[in-house]
Amino acid sequence: MANQGNPEHVRAIRRLWNDNLRFVADGRYEWLYRDNPAGDTLTCLAVHEEKGEIVGMASAMRRDFHFEGEPCRAGIAIDFAIDAEYRVFGPALLLQRTLVEKAWEQGLDFMLGFPNLAAQGVIKRLGYSPIGSGVRFSRLIRSRGKLKELFSRRRIPGWLAVPASLMLDTGLRLQGALGRIPGEARVLSTMDELDGQWESLWRDNSGRKRFQGVHGEQYVSWRYARCPYKDFQLFALLDEGQLQAFLVFSHDAGVVLVDDFRYRHTRWIRPLFQHFWRRMHGLGHSVINVGLVASGEMERLMKDAGFVARSSPRWGGILSNPEGKRDWAAILRQGDWYVTDGEIDL
Repeated sequence: MANQGNPEHVRAIRRLWNDNLRFVADGRYEWLYRDNPAGDTLTCLAVHEEKGEIVGMASAMRRDFHFEGEPCRAGIAIDFAIDAEYRVFGPALLLQRTLVEKAWEQGLDFMLGFPNLAAQGVIKRLGYSPIGSGVRFSRLIRSRGKLKELFSRRRIPGWLAVPASLMLDTGLRLQGALGRIPGEARVLSTMDELDGQWESLWRDNSGRKRFQGVHGEQYVSWRYARCPYKDFQLFALLDEGQLQAFLVFSHDAGVVLVDDFRYRHTRWIRPLFQHFWRRMHGLGHSVINVGLVASGEMERLMKDAGFVARSSPRWGGILSNPEGKRDWAAILRQGDWYVTDGEIDL
């Protein structure tokens, strides 16, 4: 196990990030490994016996969940990195197996894994049960860019995309603008604008029969407001002064990514995204994307909110603590749940 107080271990983790992972940012170690309100991240290190060098790592971010109003403790597998010359199946499997054993020693109820394609084989060999594949939901705001890509692939003259997009965008604008939408929505500068509302929304959610990660003020502030390498914004939907739903988003080159969203009741999902579409249209963006690993019920609700679904290579798996009382894979196969990009892409 890595020792958070051992400078050699911390340097090794940073070096493995630099050499093997696509994301490295100043402050990431302190934020993700030490400041998480659910507790310090568990990390196992692979050491080359002859050289005495640290050549690999596997981590589990602690995450608190609720199910049927009861709290449970989980680990989300992250930061699986092994130096290229040691990336054979045996050491990789041993490293992940050791991480799982340490998670059970720490009393975690289950482990969640959302590995990339390169790591899926290792995670599946450990016995993770599949809970679903990823789905990418998209809702078009402006069509010109998409039509240009489509016309180019089909060898249609590019200039035809301009009149075609004008017609399509007129229809999109009318569809998004017609009718009154319940509630009042606004982009927040800080979480302090809704003092106390976040906890009220989470308390209401935590008592429901739904599998979900804790989304109280402390978690939302840590995960999004204090994230050191991405600028997130908050969009809130209120009704008669009460917070009914919110989403967290980021954007780049006209593409808006909804990284997370929560709601008091499913009837607020559609108004939340209708208000959000109007605001993003007014800011000149082109498309809204939402990435989820979710139950079938959430897919239906997202389509009802105007999104088109397409599959993604994301795969989700869960591993129950053998000493626990619950088969979490069976629970998720039957239940109402979803996990967002913001809970996976750390």
